[in-house]
Amino acid sequence: MSDRRPKDERRPQDWFSLPRGPKDLLRSAKRQYDWTSLPRRPQDLIRNAERPFDWFSLASQPQDPVEEGGETLSGADLGAWRARFRPFLDYIQTREVVLVLSGGGMLLPCHVSVIHVLELLGVDISKVYGTSAGAIIGGLHAAGLTTTQLQELMLDIETPDDLFGVAARYPELRFVTNELRRTLLGVSPEESGVYDLGQVERFVSQALIKYTGRVPRLSELAVDFSSIALDMGTGGDSDECIEKAVLSKRTAPDQRLSDAISASMAIPGIFPPKLIGGRYYVDGAVVEQLPIMTALEEWQANRRRFRTRPLVIIAVDLGVAGNAPSRDKLRNPVDLVIHTYEIQGRIITQHSLIRAHRPRRGTSVVLIRPATLEIDLREIEKIPRALCSAYEETVRQLSGSDFLDTTLTELRSARQELGIKRG
Repeated sequence: MSDRRPKDERRPQDWFSLPRGPKDLLRSAKRQYDWTSLPRRPQDLIRNAERPFDWFSLASQPQDPVEEGGETLSGADLGAWRARFRPFLDYIQTREVVLVLSGGGMLLPCHVSVIHVLELLGVDISKVYGTSAGAIIGGLHAAGLTTTQLQELMLDIETPDDLFGVAARYPELRFVTNELRRTLLGVSPEESGVYDLGQVERFVSQALIKYTGRVPRLSELAVDFSSIALDMGTGGDSDECIEKAVLSKRTAPDQRLSDAISASMAIPGIFPPKLIGGRYYVDGAVVEQLPIMTALEEWQANRRRFRTRPLVIIAVDLGVAGNAPSRDKLRNPVDLVIHTYEIQGRIITQHSLIRAHRPRRGTSVVLIRPATLEIDLREIEKIPRALCSAYEETVRQLSGSDFLDTTLTELRSARQELGIKRG
């Protein structure tokens, strides 16, 4: 006779049954990964008080902060919550505030949580700069997507295929397939790469159409946005210069937002280069993982022509911060390439931070490091946890009088590692 027990009861290793996507909830109390059982959509509440991230309700009133237990703050409690950030808010009150978002692969949900906190505090952002993953979230936010919509967009990602194309969980298979196509059939540069850049572009375009009804041009965005990429030339003249490209309404007003975003995240060797106007572009993290200097240079250029306010750069860094890669990351060639770019990007970021944080000269950097976990390109099930932990970490770093501690700690580390004396 066949075993008529429910399928779940017949599995000898049921605790290892991880969800394929954030929407799949784990019901067995014996499973070790029950923290993944988070809300699929912002309106879904978490009711199990034993889960580590249960306090983070993306709740019935997404515009309000929440306290432990999932209760929404209001009235005097809401005012008390905001009072925790008074030193930070006083510091930026008379300054121009720009938001700078770094690359970071699948940690891009962390950017959403940082923007959420800034919106709760009523911070007025004049410009947004984004590299790679930061270009995705920064661009969508500049186009008018609310943080609630961005949260929903992140939680609705069910498999890596939604972002990177068919069989995204198997980069080795995709690499072999693409190599065979290149050898036997021949492919153009924009058809190379392990993952499908066109699928990322479709993901961005579909999100824009769903929430705004169209794919806007850079000149049509609600907030000024700049996407950072590396201009690799036309591919025909070896004497062409390779240089940083800043795609914005000033440099490319008629460019579609989806094209500008995909150009910024075309990681060499993983995604094919993006062809725009006869020129090839690759990931901006090659030249500026965290585009602090781009923001500073534009402010300095405007300062020569106009009387501008002092500048505060809120810089959200999803980089490795000097951490060694995990064993799984060392084993996966795609993740290892991304980690290597992040290490290179950290060195560039250190130089940029030393040059940009000069309060006496009118420029300051408030550095935020919201990422507390690693997510590789196939670990979609970690997205809810990234949203939760990044929210908590951002609140911790910005509250109280020590909101510049992350900046000052990184400055000391940068000067020590680079051998630069204070001056």
